[in-house]
Amino acid sequence: MTLFFRLVIVISLFSNAANASDNNKPLANDQPNILLILADDLGYADLSIHGQKEFSTPNIDSIAQNGIQFKQGYVSNSVCAPSRAGLISGRIGIGFEANLPRKKPHGLDPKLETMADMLKRGGYGTSIIGKWHLGVLDKYYPTNRGFDYFVGLREGSRDYYYDENNKSDAPGSDKAIEINGKQVKFEGYLTDYLTDKAIEVIDTHTQQSPEKPFFMYLSYTAPHGPMHGKPELINKYKHIEPKKRRIYTSMVDSLDEGVGRVLSHLEKLKLTDNTIVVFLSDNGGPTAHNGSDNGVLKGDKGSVSEGGLRVPFLIQWPASIPAGQIRDDMVSSLDLVPTFAAAAGVTPVEKASGINLLPYLSDKNKAIENRILHWRRDHMTDLALRSGKYKWVENRVKDETALYNLEQDISERKDISAQHPEIVKSLKDKYLKWESTAPEPTFKSGWKAPKKQKGQTKNKHDH
Repeated sequence: MTLFFRLVIVISLFSNAANASDNNKPLANDQPNILLILADDLGYADLSIHGQKEFSTPNIDSIAQNGIQFKQGYVSNSVCAPSRAGLISGRIGIGFEANLPRKKPHGLDPKLETMADMLKRGGYGTSIIGKWHLGVLDKYYPTNRGFDYFVGLREGSRDYYYDENNKSDAPGSDKAIEINGKQVKFEGYLTDYLTDKAIEVIDTHTQQSPEKPFFMYLSYTAPHGPMHGKPELINKYKHIEPKKRRIYTSMVDSLDEGVGRVLSHLEKLKLTDNTIVVFLSDNGGPTAHNGSDNGVLKGDKGSVSEGGLRVPFLIQWPASIPAGQIRDDMVSSLDLVPTFAAAAGVTPVEKASGINLLPYLSDKNKAIENRILHWRRDHMTDLALRSGKYKWVENRVKDETALYNLEQDISERKDISAQHPEIVKSLKDKYLKWESTAPEPTFKSGWKAPKKQKGQTKNKHDH
């Protein structure tokens, strides 16, 4: 904690310099706090507001009820690491398009400014709680990428309980929990521990630097595998079958409880009104792996189908955003960098790929139009482009192309490419124009989708 707040003090000393470099920056007390909550491998249909009936997620749902639920929220990639790279850098086409191979020296390019770097220019105290997964080497470490404080793991997943006899907690393990570079033990269940730390950091910041806004990236590992739930919650859901789905449900329950505790603490400190809270998942649920449910969406984690790319996407900011909105606008995790920049009054990162959502969030009648989103997966083999109601996909290895009208066919069941060759050509040309500006990926995937197993939870499109 001490290092974090020393750095916050240093930031405050240089806030005037930040004001000079970023025109139109609001006064510090006008800047909102920013809390970015990221779930890991959450199924699209696994929130009550998305139709989940087996269990409820009242705390996560409350973010939508107090703000906006986007029905067409997307991430920049359908697996963990590249999705996070897009989220934190605000950019695609940076050569980071696959999960990080184990024991390889890859990570998010240190030359790229991150969301945390950007907000530090605006005088924010910055912290990350939880999963990093953007490079295990020290040069990629969160405190070298704009974050003042880090408690969490460098890698992509770990056990949910501390055990010094397990690989996760072995000395020097990249899966071990660290606090600013120092490996530590932790008590209890990991999701609860990360929640405790988030509340602790918010408390310390508001006590020691109440005049400064904070940016917290609360990056839970839940409900990513390994499938470890709290025994009392697994028993609570003993009516749910199969067992993997039951454990998954208990993990989502803990996640929802953690989100609720953080939100309640903001309310207790009277910070709710001027805090932007965003909740999303890093990609769609890997249904065979963790028992998640993507509902009517085709595909799952790792695919360029909707089940891999479309995620829960909720935003609240009571001081500026009308509550209770359900929006059909197409938005992306890439939009968060320019949106946070506008809210903080700083210039966004260079060549940001997304758009500033603030004009649309505050005006319920203003629609986002003419959006185009691009995706590229698996070392340039799986491609997709969304433009309006149409989605074009192509697999270069199999030489297969498809076109879907998502307004009429959200489950991507009916390929209409043969009926509309002119639309296929137009969208492919747009894709190739974008791809000509993007470098080739710098490494290949270190992740493969598990094979489907008997008794697994199926999406509603599967038969």
